[in-house]
This record gives sequence, structure tokens and C-alpha cells, in this order.
Amino acid sequence: MAGALNDVRIIDASGPIGHYAGRLLADLGADVIKLEPPGGDPARGYPPLLPDVDPPEGGLQFLLLNANKRGVTLDLTRPEGFDLFRRLLSTADVLLDSWQPQEARALGITDELLDAARPDLIRASVTGWGLSGPRAEWAYADIVGAAMSGMMTLAGFVDGPPEQPPDLQGFHSASINAAAGVVAALLHRDESGEGQLVEVSMQEALSMAQETAMQQADILGTDRQRVGTRGGPDAPGMGLYECADGHVYLMGGIAGRGFDGLLEVIEEAGEGRELREGPLASFIEEIYLVPDAPARTDPERADEIRQRTAELNDWVTAFMRRHPKRWLYEQGQQRLLLIGMVSTPEDVSTDPQLAARDWFVEIDDPGRGMRLRYPGPPWQLHGTPATLRRPAPLLGEHNDEVFGELGVDGSELGALAEAGVV
Repeated sequence: MAGALNDVRIIDASGPIGHYAGRLLADLGADVIKLEPPGGDPARGYPPLLPDVDPPEGGLQFLLLNANKRGVTLDLTRPEGFDLFRRLLSTADVLLDSWQPQEARALGITDELLDAARPDLIRASVTGWGLSGPRAEWAYADIVGAAMSGMMTLAGFVDGPPEQPPDLQGFHSASINAAAGVVAALLHRDESGEGQLVEVSMQEALSMAQETAMQQADILGTDRQRVGTRGGPDAPGMGLYECADGHVYLMGGIAGRGFDGLLEVIEEAGEGRELREGPLASFIEEIYLVPDAPARTDPERADEIRQRTAELNDWVTAFMRRHPKRWLYEQGQQRLLLIGMVSTPEDVSTDPQLAARDWFVEIDDPGRGMRLRYPGPPWQLHGTPATLRRPAPLLGEHNDEVFGELGVDGSELGALAEAGVV
């Protein structure tokens, strides 16, 4: 079956901030041509690296986010290279780039140039700050986006500093928004014949990750605070717990079946008789099995409640450490109790649900001399499925193929390569 975008050609001239956008669109069938300088995209060197693969071909970040693309090299600062770029652009539906305004001007990328190349061209710009405003020319990195969007202030432990979320979440969030914008612009062009600029700011794309923090600041005049591993009230059955083979995240105090569901899990293991019949039983009955129990906020009982709560949480902590995370997770699922298994990369790689849906896809990578296993797409389209058709390109792998489509013969391409233009 054909992909949803199999009649679309995209020139991906973006840096790492836009790579995932190009990959998402390529998975949907678009012919995405990854444009790199002759020295290669910087992401080719991002660790971790494949073993026994020579640079610049072993960077897993590049391999993951540039699969399904054809790859060409081109020096846009050279007149011959820029002329080839113009010719290539005239065959494209979309230009995906991450040039800041000054970079675009230095290269000669203007509205007039894009309009002359193709009047209905869609340009998708993905940068740290957007193309206007006082910071449009400022440098950016993933950590800058996480910080300036406000997201970092909510990430980390209560008694520690703000922390950066892992794995370039700012770049990926910006790319996801760019891909969605491109699809919307293509739909509009199909109806009207008009191309347009799709502009994404990483700061803006990440600001939504604060959930309701901005509304709280606007309406209540207070700032949300980091909650670390707790994620809610300081109560037994709430937060991150170590277990026999890892960790689980438990919301057994305020959601789902609540503490009563946790007691059932404990009883299933043949433990916890003292929680139903012992000295803690009446405390649990009064405080944790009664919605909005008034005794919780009784100032005269504050010391007693604090002591009993600590004792109960020690009991829950010890119970969790005795049992494996998958068993705890499955017991919770059976009882509508919110226990989340904290999966490691190995857990995800061997997950039976993902295996049952054939989510992981293997593909031969002859250029790197191995067979690679890729994670699947974020959605399943049953009529126009996303597919993995080719591994990430080697540096300049498709120069002959792509430039040959423009009428550049072998001798001309050889001269351009000798001159360092491609």
C-alpha cells in the first residue's frame, strides 16, 4: 500500500533540531532528501556510536532520525553548489530547514528565491526562537529550549536544582510540531494551490510541556514546584518505589482503587495481615480508606498522623522491595490500581505488547555491514501505512542518483566532487 505522502518531495536541509520532522514525513512515504555539507551533519558524530563502524557512519542518533531518507552532500556557500540547490528546490514540495535569519541571508535564501524556485513551495522553519523577535538570532541548544520554556523548573528533585530532560526532548518536540504543520500546509495547498511558511520555535513547542503551570501563575499567582519522585501528597502508596528488580511508580493513595486496592495486592502475596488486623488497621481505616478524611487535617493529631504515616510508608517500601516490578504492575492492572512499571530500554525492547503488534522493524544496512532493528512509528495508519524502506544514508550516498535526476552527468558530478562542492 502507498504511503499517505508518497507524492511529496521534501528537501531536508535542517540540522539536528529538524531531523525527526523529516523522519516522520519520510515514514509516511514522502521522498525526503537529506541535504548535508560535504563534511557531514554534526549529528553523525553524536554518541552512542555503532561498534566497528568507521566515522562518520556510526552515530545512532543520526541513524534513527534519518532512516527512509536519501542523502546528498552540497556546499551551499559555493556558487555551483547554490545553483544545484536552486535546481533541486524546483522539484520539491517542501523545504525543511533550521537556518536562523542571518544564516539564511548569508546563504542567499530569500522569499524571492523560494518563490522563483516554486511559487507554491512550503517552507518549514524549525529554530530555537522562531524567525522574529529579539532572540531570533540568539544561539540555542536543546538545554536552552528546556530552560527557557519553563519546563526545567518542574523537572528534578524537590531539594535539588532544575534538571534537563534526557535525549534532546526540545529538538524532538519542535520536530513533531513542524511535521504536523507541514501536513496541514500540504492540505491547504491541495485546496487552494498556495504554499506558505510553517514556522516552529522550540521555546514555544516546549512551553506546553508545563501542563497547567502557566495558568496557575496567571490565575492563582503562584508557581508550580518540582515534586521529584513523589508526584503528589506525601502519603504511603504515592510516588516512586524501589522493587526487587527496578522501580515502579505508584499512585495508590488518591487515584484508581486507592489504598484499598494496594491492600489487595499485598494480600495476594500472602502478606499484610497486620494491616487489616494489627495496630495499623484502625489508622488505615480512618485515614486512608475514607475519602477526604477530616482526621488528616486535625492539628491535635498531627504528630500521631505523621508517626503512623511514616511507619506505614516504611511497611509499603519494604513490601515493594520484595517483589518484581512486572508482577506489581500486572497485579495493579487487575485491580484498577495505578502502578506503573518503570521500563528500562531492555524492558521496552522485549515488551510483549510491542512484539505482538510487530512494532519493531528490522532492515538490512549493507553500507554499514549489519542488520539494524528500528523502533516503529508513533501511529498506525491502516490504509496508508508508515513503513521503513531504507536505512539512514551514508554520507553522499545518493549524490549520483539525486543529481542525476536533475540532468547532472557523471563527469560533471566528478568535477564537482573534486572541487569539494558535493
